Amino acid sequence: MATRFRKNPTPEPLRTRLVEMRRGLLRLHKALIDAERAVWERSRGPVTNSQLLQALIEDPFFAWLRPYSALIVQIDEALAGEEAVTEDAARAFAEQARELLAVDEGDEPTVNRYDLVCRRDPNVLLLHVELSHRIDDALEGGPA
Repeated sequence: MATRFRKNPTPEPLRTRLVEMRRGLLRLHKALIDAERAVWERSRGPVTNSQLLQALIEDPFFAWLRPYSALIVQIDEALAGEEAVTEDAARAFAEQARELLAVDEGDEPTVNRYDLVCRRDPNVLLLHVELSHRIDDALEGGPA
């Protein structure tokens, strides 16, 4: 049986925690895009997937989602690199993810876009909770 050769020497428990956190982040990112696409298309009309991709890159409406994309890419690059991902680097990724998921717990009038989407879309809220647990596991070095 052939085994898959992996260049990156990150220890398996750490790799698994990062991969699982990345999967959760990717699922949340997609749900956020879907939720915001619906809002965006209400004011502009339906768009093709390629038009949406262009808007995700350029339209200020979607600018708040770009840090999510950037973090996913950073994790991908770290896991694909030739150097092992360190515990400190993995912790930094988890802390960045935690910052992206920070919601306003109060009733302040300054609610950010992420808060608004979490409040209006139950799927996003569910994925938020799931990813929060994965982030906690990554920070504590627990199971993936």
